[in-house]
Amino acid sequence: MGIGAVIHKTGGAGMAADLNIRITGGAGQGVHTLGAIISRMAVLWGYHFHATQDYMSRIRGGRNSYSVRIGSDPVRAGRDEADILLCLAPGHLPHFLPRLSKGGLALADTPSASPQVLSSPLKQMAVSAGSPILANMAGAGILACALGIPLDILAPLLAADFKGDFLEKNRKALALGEEWAMGRLGDTFRLSRAPSSPRVVMSGNEALALGAIAGGCKFAAGYPMTPGTGILSVLADNGPAVGLVFEQAEDEIAALNMAIGASYAGARAMVATSGGGFALMVEALSLAGMLETPVVIALGMRPGPATGMPTRTEQGDLDFVLSAGHGEFPRLVLSPGSPEEAFDLAQHAMDLAEAYQVPAFLLTDQYLADTIVDMDPAKFDIRPVRRHLVRGTEVPRAANGRYLRYAVTGDGVSPMAVPGEPGITVVAGSDEHTEDGHLTEDHDARIRMVEKRRRKGEALAQRTLPPLVSGPPNGDAVLIGFGSTKEVIEETRQILAREGIAVAAVHLRQVWPFPAKEMAEIAPRYDAALTVENNISGQLARLIRRESGAEIAGTVSRYDGLPFTPETLAPEARKRIWEALSTRMSRTHGAKGAETSGS
Repeated sequence: MGIGAVIHKTGGAGMAADLNIRITGGAGQGVHTLGAIISRMAVLWGYHFHATQDYMSRIRGGRNSYSVRIGSDPVRAGRDEADILLCLAPGHLPHFLPRLSKGGLALADTPSASPQVLSSPLKQMAVSAGSPILANMAGAGILACALGIPLDILAPLLAADFKGDFLEKNRKALALGEEWAMGRLGDTFRLSRAPSSPRVVMSGNEALALGAIAGGCKFAAGYPMTPGTGILSVLADNGPAVGLVFEQAEDEIAALNMAIGASYAGARAMVATSGGGFALMVEALSLAGMLETPVVIALGMRPGPATGMPTRTEQGDLDFVLSAGHGEFPRLVLSPGSPEEAFDLAQHAMDLAEAYQVPAFLLTDQYLADTIVDMDPAKFDIRPVRRHLVRGTEVPRAANGRYLRYAVTGDGVSPMAVPGEPGITVVAGSDEHTEDGHLTEDHDARIRMVEKRRRKGEALAQRTLPPLVSGPPNGDAVLIGFGSTKEVIEETRQILAREGIAVAAVHLRQVWPFPAKEMAEIAPRYDAALTVENNISGQLARLIRRESGAEIAGTVSRYDGLPFTPETLAPEARKRIWEALSTRMSRTHGAKGAETSGS
């Protein structure tokens, strides 16, 4: 069965379901609302889903889409082709119709010569229900009927989202859509009800923010910038209930400086932004490095440079994050590949930032930020928050009684106290300093502090998270990625494995300190190693070569602002693997020929 094929779960056959629904329309037409309802409806019917959004930078109008891939098993990647296409804006039909699967169905409020398009009176049903804006809910009724899901399953969803008279209008639109669809759609896309279990529906941004809260974050600041804004919204909405103070700053410069100040005062702190916002934070990043003050920075990548494509995805800021800031100081850079991993690594970042007194990055992108999935609540491991602060007799003091904020230690990590500790003053500043924090231009003191910070980075490197490897321990090729490419690469690996290609997948959930030893050991076990990256320059490939010395044959790149999908990645990866293997064989034969002629 090829990638993108629709396998429907029917009552008798017991086959697995893989169904992709795409809803399109302009901003303001309820595309997101409808997508969220269809996603949760699938969960209530016993299925799993993976939802992705593609939207323009518009307040109203534009051409947006919300894709919901429904499966019998947990779904962790999107699909390029849609099996059901619902166009709330009829003018979008020509753009999206070419990506309708063979045997798929398109619904639009317009006549069409295509046999796959069913003209649907969405506007008429919406007006009959009480408002032209209810076309999306009429569409929900049609889709529920197509999937064989009774409307009473949707009742709690509507009650949660709407109130009063507007709730009744939505119910009416839903019923009109179902009534119209009966007898017109057949059983092609019907899903038999499956056993259900408790699930949590969450986006990547939501998971990251809640993970930070679980990790003890007590202060957050930021200035709205897509795709980081969603993180700030969750922190602002949910943080105060657990003692988190949120501040919307006047700009990104102020945001990071506020977070550094809160951290100096003893609160675990974070900011969230995107590449352009982080560019403004860079001077403050160096300040955190000199102060040795822990802070977490969530950076959602999007296409640049400058404003670029503000609502699309890319992985173009890896080099930037690794090298940002003047001077040398250690940092931690984590790259979650799923909402579950975003939750877990946010806790990890909060802990290690404080343990080693460094800035820690959570490097995501628009694709992961806006990806929504259903998750097993048992998978959320909330660990106890352990503070890395000193109090009382643990506070180191010089002979004169001064607190040694930057005491030279074997691992470079100085005991960290906070202002308010009786009998001490916590001295910190942007200049190079002595052990008690006071400004110095003494060259020997400078050497001691630089070497202390280096030892701290070396100690942090001992806690590096190893790459996650799936597939055969050796074989034809290995596909390597970081961040949001994780699940797409894994599904691609499975597709190629079914074709008889022995491919492994490697996910780097930490890119700095880099797991050089592990990558130097993994890559040579395969005939060809390729990176998969949402950038044009192969930034991860360069990093692997530089840090581990491993040979990387090339990079499968995508840089149009859209994420990879398994059905588009698989053929390109297959092509690049065979090219790499052919090149390697040619070199081997050439070397053997040279040896023969030389003898």
